[in-house]
Amino acid sequence: ASGGVGLAAIQYARYKGAEVFATAGTDEKRDFVRLMGADHVLDSRSLKFAEDVMRLSQGQGVDVVLNSISGEAINRNLSILRPFGRFLELGKRDFYENSKIGLRPFRNNISYFGIDADQLLIERPQLAGRLFQEMMGLFQAGVLRPLPHRVFPAQRIQEAFRYMQQSRQIGKVIVSFEGEQLQPSFPAKTDTSLQLATDSSYLITGGLSGFGLKTAAWLAGKGAKTLILLSRSGKAAAEDQACLEQLQAAGIQLVVYACDVTDQAALAEVFTEIQKKLPPLRGVIHAAMVLDDVIVRNMSADSFRQVIAPKMLGAWNLHELTADLALDFFVLYSSITTSLGNPGQANYVAANLFLESLAEYRRQQGLVASFAAWGPIADAGYLTRNEAVKDALQSRLGGAAITTAQALTVLEQLLQSQQTGVAVVNWDWSNLQRVMPNARSAKFAELQRSVAMGDEGEQTKDIHELVAGLSAEATHQLVTDMLLAEVGHILRLPVDKLSADKSVFDLGMDSLMGMELVLAIEERFKVRLPVMALTEGATVSRIAEKIVAQLHPQESVAAPTEQELKQQSIAAVVKKHGSDMTDAELAQLAAHLSAEEARN
Repeated sequence: ASGGVGLAAIQYARYKGAEVFATAGTDEKRDFVRLMGADHVLDSRSLKFAEDVMRLSQGQGVDVVLNSISGEAINRNLSILRPFGRFLELGKRDFYENSKIGLRPFRNNISYFGIDADQLLIERPQLAGRLFQEMMGLFQAGVLRPLPHRVFPAQRIQEAFRYMQQSRQIGKVIVSFEGEQLQPSFPAKTDTSLQLATDSSYLITGGLSGFGLKTAAWLAGKGAKTLILLSRSGKAAAEDQACLEQLQAAGIQLVVYACDVTDQAALAEVFTEIQKKLPPLRGVIHAAMVLDDVIVRNMSADSFRQVIAPKMLGAWNLHELTADLALDFFVLYSSITTSLGNPGQANYVAANLFLESLAEYRRQQGLVASFAAWGPIADAGYLTRNEAVKDALQSRLGGAAITTAQALTVLEQLLQSQQTGVAVVNWDWSNLQRVMPNARSAKFAELQRSVAMGDEGEQTKDIHELVAGLSAEATHQLVTDMLLAEVGHILRLPVDKLSADKSVFDLGMDSLMGMELVLAIEERFKVRLPVMALTEGATVSRIAEKIVAQLHPQESVAAPTEQELKQQSIAAVVKKHGSDMTDAELAQLAAHLSAEEARN
């Protein structure tokens, strides 16, 4: 009962007026459980607790048993139930081991309930929501209290697990990411070039056209001598023949199969032939794809299937047919749309999400796997046949599509790393945020901050260079935007959730965060701002005014009069304690209070 669930159960049982019998494994934990309000505390590491319960209850037993212990303890707990009692099972081990219990105790009209909170959330979300609201009401009323807990920072997660393994915890063990600087990870660059085995085969689905064919040619450049190219037709388009001829002229053995990768039987025949006639298969790249863009409400089942099948079924068939092979790599070509979505491509996004999940699944099985989520590729495949689409993408999203050379450079790094996947895209994030709402979500906070603060080169530029030639008003807007980005970074919130007209403390900052903001302002704007400037209930907009006054001293307003200082002081107090008011309302209230003071 000294764990999180047990301590929560004690609180709820006390609220209901129950007499509480609890068990714990050590003297320290038993003492703590007593402090939490249990009437009787027994040893959970001895089955004698059942005898003690019967003795303490004058042989009557209990009405409810809340159990999370497996094995013989279940039978002991059943034995102490009164007639019409209820047995609530929280543990899952006996479920999965299909443990057996005798039915004799059930002659007393007792009930057995298996409880799985995960299933409750999935299968009965409305009931789960109602129960959650009831519990929150009890917290608000002061009936329930937060559980004791111990927090480990993320970099000490191994220590947290060791702590739990030693059964030392009381209450909950929490891993916190607060204050952590989680940087995006990239495949490590290596000094050595990738070299493929010349006595092995490498298979590429969708390998007779577009980026699949470019990938095949790149594999040949890395040493591959036998390339197996799959497509549904088994025929290359006229514009791709030259590339195939160049590969053959270079001594590359090209083995082409007309095979629908969604047909596992047909694909199995290809693998049987590979094993009989070709060098060992050492690598697979799944590049096959079909596009059929249409908004969801107009999407037919056929449209959904024809996009899903090549990627999803094809990948799964490849997975099953290679599970026993000693591969060096198994790469799935995904899309950047899995991160951002894309209107009209629900089928395509779903298919690629499956590929990324399959890569994770294979790794869990001890198999090699990785995925590459490509952005638009300019010089291969779909965009080369649709210039209008390429121009529209560049105009709408900003930036340029990546080239095959750029993509394959990242692929080489990926194949030499231990990473599961990588996303490769060249977009103007500021434009992207305007046209795609998902780009403003919290998970892209670092990119949003980079947009507001400028790229690395821009950040090294002196702030005076950035505001040179700007009016005080334009400088104020620029500084406000940069401050909002900094506040969002500190609070781990997207900028669109922040208001420049709210006190920084009302936005969620505490005193330590305020100090962090002051230091960031000094570093970024090269101005000194006293910490007291934040404790006066300053809004982001007002902090920006103070910074602009130092950046544009010649345009700053004249020093305030004594009466104006009084009004500002009153406004600061009102702002601190009435932050839901607008600036106009606050100014009006401050003027009213100032007038009252003058009359007095």
